[in-house]
Amino acid sequence: MQRLNSFLLQTYSQLLDLVAVHQIRKIAILCDERVWQLYPDYFHSLSEVAEVHYISIEATEKNKDIESVVFGWNFLLEQQFDRNSLLLNWGGGTICDIGGMIAATFKRGIRLVNIPTTLLAMIDAAHGGKNGINLKYQKNIIGTFYLPEMVIVDTNFLKTLPKKELLNGLAELIKYALIGNKNLWKELRQLTKINCKTIKQQWIDDAIAFKMKLVAEDLHDKGARQILNFGHTVGHAIERLYAEKKRTISHGYAVAMGIYYESYLSYKQGNLSINDYEEIQQLILRFFKPLHFTESDIIALTNYYFDDKKNKNGNLCFNSLTPKLLNF
Repeated sequence: MQRLNSFLLQTYSQLLDLVAVHQIRKIAILCDERVWQLYPDYFHSLSEVAEVHYISIEATEKNKDIESVVFGWNFLLEQQFDRNSLLLNWGGGTICDIGGMIAATFKRGIRLVNIPTTLLAMIDAAHGGKNGINLKYQKNIIGTFYLPEMVIVDTNFLKTLPKKELLNGLAELIKYALIGNKNLWKELRQLTKINCKTIKQQWIDDAIAFKMKLVAEDLHDKGARQILNFGHTVGHAIERLYAEKKRTISHGYAVAMGIYYESYLSYKQGNLSINDYEEIQQLILRFFKPLHFTESDIIALTNYYFDDKKNKNGNLCFNSLTPKLLNF
């Protein structure tokens, strides 16, 4: 099994060490084209020790498909990358997903490093080895478990993130607070605004540590790790509904609404008190506008739950939706 070391190695100098120790000669950097424009010289020192190629794509949900993966395969093949080569994902969650799929499958697996540039990717998507692409509007329905050898978390990238991207990460922070960090929840519920200065390094560190503990216990998402899906069964269904209607909604926004509705389900099942339920709703609505669904939308969403990849033997897997949240 690959080492679960992504939380331990987080510096650029260690990336240079990795390249030197393994005598890596070729590096492909899969990047969000917007990030490349903002930080064109970020990998200057890396290019001095290896042959560096850039694969720039528009990191949208629409491009999170097999065509993007094939594009990456073809690039690596044309540039004669071998199994000792390195693919470096530089961007948000979409980049981590696409790049993870490419690295896991090209020549049955090449070296992989993640350098997340969004809050959501820093605390969640870049860690744990889940990689996935969409098929027929179904979220992450094709994927692999393939751990990166290193994740470098550079919070300086938060300085150029638009508020929308910070909110995406906030949704995941709220999730982590509710499923495993009571102190984080106490701090988040006092939050009145979000910007790069209000995001604490400790929040990021705690979220990563909590996730990696679960990954170490349950890499393939068959038990304890499923609690990390809180907010995502409904959230992914909302994303699919919007995609089929040719409308856009960010992953974080959809997860926030997933938490909003799944906490209601938890309350109705007796796992959450009315006071705790109302606190969760109030925090969500402080930063995210509620969505409005038609009757046909609700029917569609209900049907989408049955396509969720966690389901087994035709039964809905709701155990991760209604944990006794933090035992508040």
